[in-house]
Amino acid sequence: MKSSKLERSRMRRKVSRTVLKSSEEGRPSSLRQQYADETTEEDLRKIAEKAPIIKLAYDALDRFSWNEKDLVAYEERIMDLRKEEGILAKKLDEGKIEGKIEVAKNLLKADISIDIISQTTGLPQAEIKRLQEEIT
Repeated sequence: MKSSKLERSRMRRKVSRTVLKSSEEGRPSSLRQQYADETTEEDLRKIAEKAPIIKLAYDALDRFSWNEKDLVAYEERIMDLRKEEGILAKKLDEGKIEGKIEVAKNLLKADISIDIISQTTGLPQAEIKRLQEEIT
């Protein structure tokens, strides 16, 4: 347990030095070293929020100290989030299509030509003709 904490501490310093090196270009290396040693975990989180690539490195480092149970829980959570994103994207697409159909129906009721409705909504003319049959 102590060795993993020690390794994690070393890794954090290494990430901190890398972060500071990229964000403090032009400063003397001894000054960067001083900042790296003084950088807290909260400082790293703030920096990680501003730079996506640093966040990825920080998250990878954080997972370095997890046990198998934590890793499995993390992976399951990621899978759940991706599944939710997929469901939301599908529902959004369905909603957009329903909106186009509703607009097409209203335009048909206003006696707008099928060509113009197709151009306006992006729906195929065959679909608009089907909607027209539904309405009448």
